[in-house]
Amino acid sequence: MKNEKTDLKRNAISFANVAASRNRQGGAVLAVSLILLLVVTMLAVASMQGTLLEEKMAGNSLDRNLAFQSAESGVREAEVFIEGIASLGGFTGTAGKFGRTNAEPDYAAATTWTDTSLHVDATTAYGAYQPPQYFLKHFTTVIGTEGALNLSGYGDNKGTGDVTIFKITARGTGGNSDSAEVMLRTHYGRIF
Repeated sequence: MKNEKTDLKRNAISFANVAASRNRQGGAVLAVSLILLLVVTMLAVASMQGTLLEEKMAGNSLDRNLAFQSAESGVREAEVFIEGIASLGGFTGTAGKFGRTNAEPDYAAATTWTDTSLHVDATTAYGAYQPPQYFLKHFTTVIGTEGALNLSGYGDNKGTGDVTIFKITARGTGGNSDSAEVMLRTHYGRIF
């Protein structure tokens, strides 16, 4: 019986030690759990910031592409205009048409694109914030057959004659007021 009492006493002490040990470990488990929760939260926030940045990048890429397409349509409209004119009489330095002796406006200056006497607004906008704009400059005239040879492709017969070269500067914008802006400059030749 004495042995049983000792065993019971020993078991009671050991059971008390386990219970006390559990109480001490309860705080450690809570602390470790909170630290793990903090780490997981930080990972989630970091991944969300990355996602938001990627969304902004995709939106800006779309906006830039829209501005480029808008500027391209402005160039095309200027080319169609050049093909439709009968003479260079309208190139007087106003309404976006500049002759050889007229000073060309600074295409990087904002006033060039706000002053309606310095540019032409194209008729199509293609979803852009504002329609494309362009101005034309009578750049030079290539006299003789050399210019006609440069205009024609293989098997193409443009004929002979002096080639009038125009410089086209076009501007396109993206989908809203503070969006991307694209400037394109190209040369276009025509035999009159």
